[in-house]
Parts: sequence; C-alpha cells; structure tokens
Amino acid sequence: MASIRARLFNRFLRRMVRESGLTGVQGLETVRKKEAEGGGFLGLLLRNNRAGEKVSLEGQGGPISGEWVGSQMAPQVLLYLHGGGYFFGGVETHRSMVAKICKLAGVRALVIDYRLAPENPYPAAIEDAETAYDFLIEQGVKPEAMLLAGDSAGGGLSLALMQKLREHGKAQPRAVALFSPWTDLTLSGKSYTERYDRDPMIDANSIPEAIDFYCANQDKKNPLISPLFADLKGLPPMLVQVGTEEVLFDDSEKLVKKAKKAGVKAELEIWEGMPHVFQMAHGFVPEAQAALKNIAQFFNR
Repeated sequence: MASIRARLFNRFLRRMVRESGLTGVQGLETVRKKEAEGGGFLGLLLRNNRAGEKVSLEGQGGPISGEWVGSQMAPQVLLYLHGGGYFFGGVETHRSMVAKICKLAGVRALVIDYRLAPENPYPAAIEDAETAYDFLIEQGVKPEAMLLAGDSAGGGLSLALMQKLREHGKAQPRAVALFSPWTDLTLSGKSYTERYDRDPMIDANSIPEAIDFYCANQDKKNPLISPLFADLKGLPPMLVQVGTEEVLFDDSEKLVKKAKKAGVKAELEIWEGMPHVFQMAHGFVPEAQAALKNIAQFFNR
C-alpha cells in the first residue's frame, strides 16, 4: 500500500493537474507561464534549488543551454534528458531530482534545455541530445564513465539517442535509467484505457495534442519517435521504474520485455500506488526517495 504522503501527493496531482482542464495551445501557454514564474504543478517541491554551473553548447539549431549538477570532482558523468511531453520542462523543473541522484550515486550530471515543440518539433530534441553526448566526449568523458537517464518524454528521448549513437558508430553509455518512459506514441497500450480513471496526473484524452505538438506529420511507429518499435539489440543495461497508477504503464512493461528478448540486461521496477514520474516528489514522498536510491545503486553496480 502506498504511504500516506504518496496518497496525499496523488490527490494534489489530481486536483492541480488532471482536473485543471487545460489542454491545447491554452494549456501549453499556461504551463510555460507557471514554469517561468517558478511555480508549475510541482512548484512547492522544486523551490530553493541552487543553480549549478551554466554551460552553452553549439547545436544544429543554435546554442543549447545546460547546467552542471553535482560535484565536479565525481568520476562518472550522467547525461540527463528531462520529461515534459517534448513541449515543456527543463533544467529548472528537474534540477532538484537530478541533484538528489548525483548525491546518492556520487556522480555529476549535465542537464540540457533541448529545443521544445511545437516551435521545434521532431527531430530537434534528438539532435540536441546527440550534441550533448558529443560535448561530453569532447570534454574528455569516456563512454564507460558516462551514464544516461530520462523521465517520460526524456525517457523516450534517451532511447532515441542510443539508436542514433548506434547508427553513427558511437559508443553507448555504460548504463541507462528510465523513469516512466514514453515509448509508444501510437498509444496502443491497454493501460491508456484500463488505467484512465486511476491516473491522478495524466488525462489520456489530452495526449494526442502533445503528440501533434511534437510530430504531427510523422509516422508514429518511427522507432525514433516510438522506441517501443525499435531494434534494441546492443543497448546498455537499463533500469526502468514505473508506477501502477499510470496510463503509460504499458510503455514501460512492453519496453522491458522487448529489451530482454533483444538480449539487453533490463530490469523493471513497479511501484505500487505511484503516479507518473513520482520520483520528482523525493522531498515529500518516501517511495520517491527509495526509488532514487535504487537508481543510485543500479548506477554503481
């Protein structure tokens, strides 16, 4: 059974996010405005996080801003790709969680503000993710000392990045951790309907709008858009965490099953009573804290 704090958090999400009624362009503008003001739906949990060292990368679409998080003396480097449906989120929203991972695992991390849809649709985010990988290599980070992680859309983006690395003959990071990855933009999973009422955060009916923001005129079965349809052979060990209260539940479960069939060492952790990317509430929800500790242990194995 989920903790009392987790249940309170779920109620908060349902009231402030799921039942907000904000969709389409209006919802996009509102979310971005709140994010810019330091609020957003997780504002109370993300405040008072000290900014790290700023960095600017030269990408195909222009400069990409990023930030170093954690101790610069750490021997291993984590490239973190944030979630947000490909249309919001960034360093500010994810710094707290990434900093906690760095502290628990004894690593340092680079978080980037990759280009967002709808202004910069597919494949802009993937291009920026590969630019960040190349930047780390140029900085002297060896692939065997590099880790990769991402949540939600950032999880799908991590899988797309690894496909690009394989395509371009580049070495894979040592390991990858995915939090509730969005892997199937065809929305074929039964959980989109079976867990519709249970999900306190995501209204499955609004997901097609986010998809249109990101890849309106693209084949949704493109493995770079929906990594569930990708050839996963040769990918590094992966740990996937997902909550039982998610419409995206099948995205994680199917991914791990397919990864194992492809010979990838893949682990799936199912967290009872937890919502989408519950790890972001690590300062309030004990299960979130425990999940991040598991991520740290995975990285250090």
